[in-house]
Amino acid sequence: MISFDSSLLLGYYQAKSAGQASGTSATGVSTSSASNTSGKKPVPSAPWTGKAGEPSGLVKAALNGRKFVDEGAALAAAPTITGDYKKLFATYQALNTLSAIANRSGEKNVTDSEIKRLQTVFAKGLSDVNSYIQNLSTDAMRLTTGAVMTSDKSSVGVPKNNYAYVTNTLYSGQVDDEVPTFKGNVSFTMDVKKFGVTTSLTMDLSEMGATPRTMSNVVTFFNSKLDAAGFETTFAVERTVGAERTTTVNGQSVKLPPTGDDFALRIRGDSTEALTFAAPAPKPAVYITTAAGNPDPDKDTKTDDAVIENTLTKYGPGTAGQVGTKIFSDTLEGTVSTVHKTMTGPDGSLYVLADVDGATSSQTIKGDQDVALLKYDSVGKLLYARTLGATSTATGYNMAISDTGQVAIAGSVTGKLSGAADGPINSDSAGTLTDSFVTLYNAKGDETWTVRRGGMLEDEATAVAFGQDGVVYVGGRAKSDLPGSANGATQGGYDSYLTGFAADITGAPKALFTTHFGGENNDTVSGIVVNGTQVIVASNEGSEAMLRSFDVSTSIVTEDRTALNDKEVWVTAPVTYTKAATFTAGATRDLGTLQGGNIAGLAIDNGQLYIGGSTTNAALTINNKTAAASGGSDGFAARVSLDLTSTAQDALAYYGGTGDDTVTGMAVSNGQVWLVGAAGKDLGGQATVGDKDGYVAQLDVAAGTVSWQQRLTGKDGYATPTSIAVDASGASSLDAFGLPRGVMDFTQSDKIVSSTSARAGDTFQIRTRARGALTTIKIDANDTLDTLADKIRKASGFAAKVESVSSGNSRSLRISPSQTTSTVEVLPGKGGTDVLEALGLKPGIVRNTKSDHGQTISADGKGPIYGLSLDTTLDLSDDNGRKAASAAMTKALSAVRTAYREMADTANGVKRADATASSGATTGKVPAYLTAQVANYQAALNRLTGGG
Repeated sequence: MISFDSSLLLGYYQAKSAGQASGTSATGVSTSSASNTSGKKPVPSAPWTGKAGEPSGLVKAALNGRKFVDEGAALAAAPTITGDYKKLFATYQALNTLSAIANRSGEKNVTDSEIKRLQTVFAKGLSDVNSYIQNLSTDAMRLTTGAVMTSDKSSVGVPKNNYAYVTNTLYSGQVDDEVPTFKGNVSFTMDVKKFGVTTSLTMDLSEMGATPRTMSNVVTFFNSKLDAAGFETTFAVERTVGAERTTTVNGQSVKLPPTGDDFALRIRGDSTEALTFAAPAPKPAVYITTAAGNPDPDKDTKTDDAVIENTLTKYGPGTAGQVGTKIFSDTLEGTVSTVHKTMTGPDGSLYVLADVDGATSSQTIKGDQDVALLKYDSVGKLLYARTLGATSTATGYNMAISDTGQVAIAGSVTGKLSGAADGPINSDSAGTLTDSFVTLYNAKGDETWTVRRGGMLEDEATAVAFGQDGVVYVGGRAKSDLPGSANGATQGGYDSYLTGFAADITGAPKALFTTHFGGENNDTVSGIVVNGTQVIVASNEGSEAMLRSFDVSTSIVTEDRTALNDKEVWVTAPVTYTKAATFTAGATRDLGTLQGGNIAGLAIDNGQLYIGGSTTNAALTINNKTAAASGGSDGFAARVSLDLTSTAQDALAYYGGTGDDTVTGMAVSNGQVWLVGAAGKDLGGQATVGDKDGYVAQLDVAAGTVSWQQRLTGKDGYATPTSIAVDASGASSLDAFGLPRGVMDFTQSDKIVSSTSARAGDTFQIRTRARGALTTIKIDANDTLDTLADKIRKASGFAAKVESVSSGNSRSLRISPSQTTSTVEVLPGKGGTDVLEALGLKPGIVRNTKSDHGQTISADGKGPIYGLSLDTTLDLSDDNGRKAASAAMTKALSAVRTAYREMADTANGVKRADATASSGATTGKVPAYLTAQVANYQAALNRLTGGG
């Protein structure tokens, strides 16, 4: 009997079948006498070569509470296994179980209740594996739950100040054509402020005389005025060459010349020159957001196949019989799921409050849905985006803008919200009950503070307004008492509430008072307005439209505060702030039952109170009906006295057709009311445009007349306006040049919490050696890339080299080893505070590399590192998440196989260059070591068979 290594037999058949050559020694059972007599350390069988447990059995065992990571079980399965092999074995078994769970969740006919159980067990297993790997002690190799990198560069950047501005396309055609929008009496004023001195330049195209008003001639005219005044700012023509077109003739593709080039204006600004634009005789501009698209394309209510587009459109003023001119219409980012509110600011900009279900303007989101505040200039250029940063789900219901440009947003939130001032009894951050939130931003768009406040049951903030003395009023609805309420929420269902917030002596938000009100049915606050010390709340109380008045008295004090300044020096300085407030309930007015309708808006204009919405009640209790109802559900707009008592100034105008019409938004300016909503039949006598139209209408409530109206359609013939805002001076000749009204601000916030979805209090961890102490790095409200880079350097003991690198118009972080042998491991933050995704950083190990026998290995000489690339946020609750989880487990299992194979190759004396060259190959030259092994086996086989 001739003894031979059985691994040669496996290698022979693998070679004959073009199998994975490098797996010969790694996957073979090399504990035979031949291996032992050669003096090589035995290599145990890999965990995937033995009899594997059935996936259903693995899932059942996990659901019954069996440990995911169990070195004892690995030892029982392979009694000869030791050292790093045992740890890889245990890791593989745990990942294999997670893979089985992920695959089971993706099978057909799995119930929702089972999905929840699988998700719970999957999350626990993922946590167990991460904890095991992060605390693993190994001898010849290292594992990380993240990636293995030479540098960790952030994929999310902080925008740089960019002193250039490019307008939207003004004209498409030939370079020497006259531009149609430049014809006629068009002019604007450009104020340039330099070193504290403001110079006003009038750009009146009539001064060009007979010179053709082409793009280049107009730019030359502008620059001549700027140059004569001694300024560095210049205009230029931005030209985009038109693309070729194709058509099909007799089945053949034929190229056509382009229709023309696109032309825009470019402003090359200067950091020392501030620019402000204005125009003579401005008129009102109307901004409308619309959700368009067929809600059920395949006519199957069980499928979710709708593709909805949200658009932002600007209209100029309309007149009787003539609709407003469309100035621009842009599609919002595809991640915008719902727009709740639009408002114009004192600087002429437009603010949009929306819910988003994905990254928005490079800001990632942490959960399923977040809130985004989007700021645009008057010609539709996005100036900035701010996301709330909730870890689960957040919805933004309402917004307010102060006279100084501060912005407050309000809504509901579940999950963790780092950096927020929490109420005494907020909902569990791991639960599904909603809490109210309100966030205050300064005029630059930086967050000033956020309050999260809730009761024992669900509540949400649905209205917000600015008051005197720095008070922010928030209204909403709650199913239980809110802390500090002067009265209880005991009327049943949802009750309305009103709370006043103000900053305390430290600048943190404080609730000054809270009161509940409402009826026996579900109630909600629809709007808040403030008139001095008077706060008026509009609410749906059951089916009733109710107005309530409160008189608020504030206490302003000045007290000394001792605190650390930005130079970390203790200083004492006086602080004036609103210390307390009291309220008195005042007059109320019941406007009647809405009969299934809603209140869409509340506003003060020229000393009168305006309210609008929809109703099927043709007899609301408001005097002076100037336009009657048309039947079905109609829109309405009403004017009432601010004292809620006198009816002398009452006016009520219905707006609708013979079908059902709704109101989704209202805006008021100079006594005119604009309504938007879904249009029914015969609305305003206008013909139907699409399958389901929307509308916009301008009403003169006092006269009961319609100034202008228009039916709206959109993608697939479906359109539903979602919000409206009016700027009384927003339409002017500036639109002809694509220039924004007001100050052109080239600067951007450099704060991390403003430019990303990171929140103050979010964290991540680093360490510089395996199983070393973890150092937590916490994001502060005023952190910039520079201050964060300094934190990382210090936390790593300067083992990390941290740079701020530029890419286009943004800057981002790059972490790399500071020395040849330095190693830095970046790990997620704990307790729902992880900030790595928000910063665009990958978890994992960053190290330098060197070449060893043709293979790239770690330069610190401590063995190879294998990355599992496990995402700690994997979720099985939806189909995309289940697919991602299955793919992630497959990748992680592959990494363990690679580690096992390479360790076995090393133990068997296989040169890594040969193993690397043949890894995964099915064709090409057979490695020398394998050729020798096959030859030895062939010789033995010849002796056994007599050479036959």
